[in-house]
Amino acid sequence: GKTRLVFEIPSRGLLGFQSEIATATRGTAVVNHLFLENRAHAGHIGGVEKGKMISNAAGKANLFSLANLAQRGELFVSDGDIVYSGMVIGENSRAGDMEVNPVKAKETSNMRTQGKEEKMYVPPPKKMSIEELIGYMSDDEVIEV
Repeated sequence: GKTRLVFEIPSRGLLGFQSEIATATRGTAVVNHLFLENRAHAGHIGGVEKGKMISNAAGKANLFSLANLAQRGELFVSDGDIVYSGMVIGENSRAGDMEVNPVKAKETSNMRTQGKEEKMYVPPPKKMSIEELIGYMSDDEVIEV
């Protein structure tokens, strides 16, 4: 069956909403919006804020580090991408920002190990549109184009 929901909300409340509703409904929702009128600012729009993974080092992102970070949340960068200190490189599954080192390489030694090298898998990075980025960022962040 179909359900129709009608709301009056500020336009800024729709930033990032399209991707959230598509994810929640597995792409089956249809969103339509129309401008009603200009109104005074209605206050802060709350929401579920996820934490961000912030790079604390500059350089090339390393597969070894990214494989470990991928277990903690969703990444926005891939192996070989250039990162800098303070750059948001992923989304933490918990609230609050977490400083991480995406350029840390695996320590090498001359000692042989019992097991062979395990294959590392990093899921592809999450790519977002400008609208999604505007809805995602906090007040103290900027978008690089």
